[in-house]
Amino acid sequence: MAEAVVSSLILKLGDALVSEVVELAGSLFGLEGYALKPLFSEIRQVKSELESIQAFLHAAESFRDTDETTAAFVGQIRTLSFNIEDVVDEFTYELAEDGRGMLLFKAIRRVRQIKIWYRLADRLRDIKADLRSAAERRGRYDLKGIQRDARLPGRNGSNWSSLRYTSFEAEDDPVGIEEEKKMLMKWVQDKDRRNLISSLWGMGGIGKTTLAHHVYSSVKDNFDICAWVTVSQSSEADDLLRIIVEEFRKNDRTNEFPKDGDVTECRSLVKTIRCYLEDKRYILVFDDVWNVNVWFDCKYAFIHGNGRILFTSRIYEVASLAPESNIINLQPLGEQDALDLFCREAFQKEENRICPPELSDLAGMFVANCNGLPIAIKCIGRLLSLRSTCFSQWEKVYKDMKKQLTDNPVMNMHVILKVSLEDLPHSVRSCFLYCCMFPEKYVMQRKSLVRLWVAEGFVEESEHKTLEEVAEDYLTELIHRCLLLVVKRNDSGCVYEVQMHDIFRVLARSKAREENFCSVYNPLKIHAIREARRVSTETGDIALLAQNAPHLRSLLVFHSSFSFISLRSLAMSNKLLSVLNMQDSSIKCLPTEVFGLRNLRFLGLRRTKISSLPGSIGRLKNLLVLDAWKCEIMKLPLQVMKLSKMTHLIVTSKYAGSSLQFVPSVGIPAPVGICSLTSLQTLLQMEASAEMVRAMGALVEMRTFRISKVQGSHCEDLFKGICRMIHLTRLGIQADDNQEISRLIAFQAPPMLQKLFLLGALSKECLPNFLTALSELKNLKFLRLVGSRLNKDAFLNLKGLGHLVKLQIYDAYAGDKLYFPGASFPKLRVLKIRGGQYLNEIEIERGAMASLVDLKLLLCPQLKMLPDGIEHVSTLEELTLDVAEELVDRVWQKKESKILHVQRVYVGHQCLPVF
Repeated sequence: MAEAVVSSLILKLGDALVSEVVELAGSLFGLEGYALKPLFSEIRQVKSELESIQAFLHAAESFRDTDETTAAFVGQIRTLSFNIEDVVDEFTYELAEDGRGMLLFKAIRRVRQIKIWYRLADRLRDIKADLRSAAERRGRYDLKGIQRDARLPGRNGSNWSSLRYTSFEAEDDPVGIEEEKKMLMKWVQDKDRRNLISSLWGMGGIGKTTLAHHVYSSVKDNFDICAWVTVSQSSEADDLLRIIVEEFRKNDRTNEFPKDGDVTECRSLVKTIRCYLEDKRYILVFDDVWNVNVWFDCKYAFIHGNGRILFTSRIYEVASLAPESNIINLQPLGEQDALDLFCREAFQKEENRICPPELSDLAGMFVANCNGLPIAIKCIGRLLSLRSTCFSQWEKVYKDMKKQLTDNPVMNMHVILKVSLEDLPHSVRSCFLYCCMFPEKYVMQRKSLVRLWVAEGFVEESEHKTLEEVAEDYLTELIHRCLLLVVKRNDSGCVYEVQMHDIFRVLARSKAREENFCSVYNPLKIHAIREARRVSTETGDIALLAQNAPHLRSLLVFHSSFSFISLRSLAMSNKLLSVLNMQDSSIKCLPTEVFGLRNLRFLGLRRTKISSLPGSIGRLKNLLVLDAWKCEIMKLPLQVMKLSKMTHLIVTSKYAGSSLQFVPSVGIPAPVGICSLTSLQTLLQMEASAEMVRAMGALVEMRTFRISKVQGSHCEDLFKGICRMIHLTRLGIQADDNQEISRLIAFQAPPMLQKLFLLGALSKECLPNFLTALSELKNLKFLRLVGSRLNKDAFLNLKGLGHLVKLQIYDAYAGDKLYFPGASFPKLRVLKIRGGQYLNEIEIERGAMASLVDLKLLLCPQLKMLPDGIEHVSTLEELTLDVAEELVDRVWQKKESKILHVQRVYVGHQCLPVF
C-alpha cells in the first residue's frame, strides 16, 4: 500500500504545483514571492524523488512479507509520504484562505503567510533529506535483489498454492457444486465439440480449484494425455510451456513424448507440443490464471481440435477466453450446503461428521459469518477440529473469530486477499480497501462510491475520460476480479449497487489498519485511530475521535444520531479534513466551523435534516461534491458561485406537493450565476429561470441534468443549451404546473443520452419530430413520461424507440386503448403504465415486446380484461395489476389462462402475490 500512498501523493504534489504561476504572479510583495519560490522548489524536488521511489515500491510491495529489510524501508517511505502529505495539505489550506476584506487586511494576512511558506519549505527540506537517507540505507533503490527473488520458484503465491491444494487433497465429493460439476463434465467429455475451452470464474476461495480438480481427476483417464498447470502471477509463457512438457512426459502412457534433451526456447517448445498432440485427445487445466497474455502466448501449441482446455480464474477477462456459454460463475454456498461443508471439516475425526445438538446454534453462527465462502468455512472448520467439542471452547473461538481469520496461522486466510491485492494496480487497490470502511452488509451505491474515490484522490487522470469515468473502470475491475459483489443492476444491465463480502471486509480492515490507510472508530480502542488518515464511525458520539485523530482527512458517518456538538468538535480539531459524509444522519444544522474546512472536497448531506446552507459555504474553494439529495434545503446562497471546482451539485428538497403526480422530489431556485460553474457534471435539481436557461450553454461538461418549473417561455433557450451538452447521459425536465413543454422541434438530443424524464404536457404539433429525433439515439434506454397527455396516435409514435429497455407512462396516456404493433419495442424489458384513467383495452400483437420481463398496470380502474396477446409474451416473468375489481377477482381465482406462463403475479392496491 505504500506505493498507493506515494502515487496519490504525487498527484497531490502535481496539483499544488499547478498554482505556482498564479500565486507568484499574484503576490502582493516581492518578499512573499521570495518565500514562495523555495517552497515550490522543494515541492518539485520531493515530487521527483517520490517518482524515483515509486518504481522500486511497485516491485518491493509483493516481497515485504518475506524480506524484513524491504519491509522496513517500505514502512519508512509510507511514514515520510504521510509527513509530506501533511505539508501539502497545510499549504493547500492556507492557499484557499478567503481573500475578502480591505487591502490593508489582505496585506497583513499575506505577511503572516510568508512565515508559513518558509516553515513549510523547511519541513519539506528535512523530509527530503530523510527520504534520501532511507534510500541510501536500502542501497539507493537497488532492484537486483527483488528481481532475483521474483524468479525464484514458489514466490508470489506459494502460500496460496499450498492453501488451495489443501482444499481438495483429502476431500470426498464437492459440496454444493454438484450441478456445476455435471455441467463441466459434460463439456469436457463431449466428443462432438472441437477445441473446447471452458472457464471457472469466481472470487478467491469460492471453490474453483476444487471443482476443476474433481473433474480433472474424474475424466483424465479418458484422454490420451493430461496436464495440470498452476499459474502464478509472475508466470511467463516459456515457464508454463516447460511445465506442460514435463507434465506430458510424466503422464505419457505410450512413451511417445520426445526425450531428446531439455528444450528451453519458446518456439521449440511450441513446436514440440504441437507435434506430440497432433493425433491425441488431451485435457489441460490452467489453474488460477491472472492474465490473458498467458494464453495468447501459449495457444499456438494447441491448435488441434481434439483438446479440452479449462481455465480457473478470479478475473472475468480471463474467464471470457471461453465462449460465454462455457463460463461457470461460481457463487457462495447456500445455507444447508455451507453447514454440511462446515460439519465435514469441524468433525472430520468423527465417523458420521454430524454436529452435536448442543453445538448446532454456534455452528450456524460460524457458517453465517462465512457468507457461503467455502475456503472460509473450511478454515474455520479446520481450526475447530483442533479444539475439543465443548460449548465453551467453541464460544471462545466465535467471540474472537475476526482475529482468528487474520492472525491464526492454521487458517492462513490472509493469503486469499494478499494475492488478490498484489495483482491490483495501486490506485484500484486503494479503492478496494476504502470499501472496508463501510459497515457489515452495507450496500454501496455506485455513483456515490465513485464520487468518494475521486474526492479521496485515488483516481488517476486519463486523457479522454473524466475522473469519474476512470473510477467507473476501477469499479468494473474490482467486480470482474470478484473483490466486490454486484447487489443490483439497473434495467439496462449497469451496476447500481455493490457490496463487499464479509470475509473480505474483515481481511481488508486488518490490512488497512496495518497500513494506516483507514480505521473504524471504536471508543474502547482509541489508540487504533491515532495514525489513521480515514475513519468511519458507526456510533454518534465521536468526542474521543475529535481529540485523538490528528491526521484525520476523511470521516464517513454511519449513525443517525450524529450531533451538532460532535461535528463542531471534529471540525475545530481537524482543519485539514477533505471528505465528510454524514448521509442519513439526523443532524439539522451545520456548525460554522465546517465552513472553515478549506480543504474539503466532498460534503455528503444526503437524506439529512439540513434545512439551510449559509453564505460561508463559499469559503470551501476546493469542494468538488455537495450531495444534499432529499434534504430540507429550500434555497442555496449566492456564495455557491465561488465554488469554481464543483463537479457535482446535488440539491433536491423532499417532495412538497404538485398538481403532477409521481414526482419524487422538487427543485430549488437556481442562484443567479449558477451556470458560471462550468466544471459541473451533475446538477440536480434547479428551478428554471430566464437567466439560467439563457446561460446553460456554458455547462458543456454536464453528464446529469435535471430542471423543474419549466415554463413555455423557457423552452427555446433551454433546448438550445441542452444541445451544447454533448456528454449528457441523463436529462430530466419538469414543467411548471399546468404548463406545456413546447418548442420540442428545437430539441436536438445529445448523442450520448441514456435516460430521459419528461414531466408535463407535450406539444402535440412538435411531438412527431421530437420522437423521430429520439429514435436516432442508440444509447437511449430509459424513458419516463409523466402528465404528457398522449393520445393513441401519439403513443404509436413511440414504437420507433427500438433501443428502449425501460418505459414508464405515468398519468401520461389520455386514450382508451393501447396498441403495441408487432416487432415494436424489441429490447424493452420493463413497461410500467400508471394512472390510465380512461384505459379499458390493451392489445399486444404477436412479436411485440419480445424481451419484456416485467409489466405493471397500475391505477387503471377501467381495465377489465387482461391485455389481448399477453399470452404471446413468453419472456414475461412478473405481472402487477391494480385494475378493475372484476379483473382482479378473476386473477385471484386463477381463471385467466393467458398468464399461466408468468412466474409471479401481484394484484390489488397492495400488490399481493397470487403465485
